[in-house]
Amino acid sequence: MLFSPKNILCHDGTYHIPAVVEARAGAALCEPIFSELWQGFTHHMSEISVSPTDKNVLFIGDAEPLPTEGASYAINVTPGGIAISAEDRIGLIHGFLALLDRIRMTDGEEGGTQIDAFALRETPKMKNRMVHFCVFPETELWELERFIRFAGALRFSHIVLEFWGMLRYDVMGELAWKHAYSKEEIRPLITLAKTLGLSVIPMFNHWGHAAASRVMHGKHVTLNQNPALASYFSEDGWCWDVQKQKVRALLRAVREELCELCGEGEYFHIGCDEACSFEWTKAGMDTIADFINEVAAELRKKGRRAIIWGDMFMYREKYFDHQKEYAANAPSSEDAKYMRDRLDHNILIADWQYAVPNAPVETAKIFCDECFDTLLCPWDGYHGKNADACMDTVDEYALFGVMHTTWHTLSTGFPYILHTALGCFNGSRIPLEKLHSTAAAFLRKVYFTGGDYERSGWSKTQIGDFYK
Repeated sequence: MLFSPKNILCHDGTYHIPAVVEARAGAALCEPIFSELWQGFTHHMSEISVSPTDKNVLFIGDAEPLPTEGASYAINVTPGGIAISAEDRIGLIHGFLALLDRIRMTDGEEGGTQIDAFALRETPKMKNRMVHFCVFPETELWELERFIRFAGALRFSHIVLEFWGMLRYDVMGELAWKHAYSKEEIRPLITLAKTLGLSVIPMFNHWGHAAASRVMHGKHVTLNQNPALASYFSEDGWCWDVQKQKVRALLRAVREELCELCGEGEYFHIGCDEACSFEWTKAGMDTIADFINEVAAELRKKGRRAIIWGDMFMYREKYFDHQKEYAANAPSSEDAKYMRDRLDHNILIADWQYAVPNAPVETAKIFCDECFDTLLCPWDGYHGKNADACMDTVDEYALFGVMHTTWHTLSTGFPYILHTALGCFNGSRIPLEKLHSTAAAFLRKVYFTGGDYERSGWSKTQIGDFYK
């Protein structure tokens, strides 16, 4: 069992799970993915058949439902059955996933699975528990499905999808590599994410990273295909030239396509990090601030809130702990403050600070003090201590939430995603030395490969340099 609820009441007795289970549940749990998860968590020793009801409940056997009393969901497991009641669709999904986490193998020689009797009312500790995932040119669709299953089963609230040249847009073909995915190939995975209770946040970088490629490899998705499009970018190709109306129109069209693909949602991540070729003049700063505010206003009309990375709006202040290498790319404290003052304060700041191993993360306090809602964004550094620092800071300053990032290290990062998910949901922490084996055991339950070597675990091979 991964999650350790703080207010669980354990009772005498055990519900022994039969080979075939008949259940009644709200429509959310009637989707095939939940039957597959049931099978995975029962080690393929049980199958569940779900008949729909018109309420956010689940009934197996003769257990009585508990009132939620304001909690997201309530679970009652007795020797005679299981009952889940929930406030809404997401609560029912999370209640079912919480139930799966309590399943264990039957003691003794005989095979089977069971759930020890318990009662639980629970609400996530942190409302906004986001995870960010890049679809790289090397990412296969089954890898994206595996990640979505993993994130959904860990009860994240949102998933940010950033296509690094790997989605074909109608507005300009050169925004995608030749082997990029069509929208028709991506739509089923968007549906899967939503079915698992994840809200999908589309992302497209609107300032730096215009190459849609990692700069250390020198690729440029657009200019390596059509050099005549150079006028859309800065001289080195790294930044969008947003002072041009044709660039703004292009980015607007991209947002429209991504919003249509991802469906209804609360946010849109426009990036805006590491704009290394930007010239820090007052005119330049005004242009960027006006552009970001314009995009935020357009998104707000569509019911979405803009998210931006925070590094271009922060300077490495002298009072920062010298042992912490902050991501802060403004050239001076004055320029950073000028940019922050010019920004629409309805914009959500995603403060990525990967080299901070202990709390507090001081940049987040600055954003918070200036009335920006702030997400702290850990990576898999310092063996999970970076995530701990971010989560502890969110708690200390009552920040907006956490967005765990994965970047190019997903082949080693699943344990750290697990670590963050537990801490955000209810404060549970797994000892670092157990992270990898525990994450592997969880992944086997949510993504069964049938023995396919490349798809088992989180790395396609066991020999190779996974850290590049």
